Amino acid sequence: MDSNIIQKRVNDLVSAMMAKGMREPHAQVDIRANQEPHVFIRWKSGINRGVLGDDKYQFFEGDIGAGLSEASAFVAEQPEPKQQKLNDFMAALGSVIDLGRKHGIDAEYLNPLTASMKKLSENVITDQRAA
Repeated sequence: MDSNIIQKRVNDLVSAMMAKGMREPHAQVDIRANQEPHVFIRWKSGINRGVLGDDKYQFFEGDIGAGLSEASAFVAEQPEPKQQKLNDFMAALGSVIDLGRKHGIDAEYLNPLTASMKKLSENVITDQRAA
């Protein structure tokens, strides 16, 4: 595979990641002595850095062309930006509930949060947007 084609496919991969709302996308092809080549993608997940967000990454090893195709398929399978934002919110809400329980926060404060999480979870499972 020509290096210009590889560069274009890596660029296209980052564009696809951006279209999916994957923050700070990074893609690269890595060829090293005595190792299989691989395609590597990285992005930020969650709503911010630290507790509620972190680096996510994926490796696709073997043939470069196949690795780029697998990486593209992986990105295409990711949730749309609106759904990912809901997923991020639910993860953050779950973290707050867990933190409250860990620190013994009164049920008076946690119960409304738990009820909200339950309602969000049920809506995601049944996808009631079309109703």
